Amino acid sequence: MNENINSSNTQHDINKQLVSFIEKQNDLIFSLRKRLFQLERTQNRDVRILLGMLIALGVISFLMCLEFGGFTW
Repeated sequence: MNENINSSNTQHDINKQLVSFIEKQNDLIFSLRKRLFQLERTQNRDVRILLGMLIALGVISFLMCLEFGGFTW
């Protein structure tokens, strides 16, 4: 009888530890997903800004060629 109680307590302790470990893993997974989502939004914004700057630089270069380079059709 005593052995059954001890094994039951041991199994209960193991189950509590597993549940605790899984909860920690879930917290880590959700925090990682949140950070990745924020990084993706930041990256999308940065790419749009850099593309805008690249297009502006191209337009300025083209206009300078027209004005100073004697570029004709």
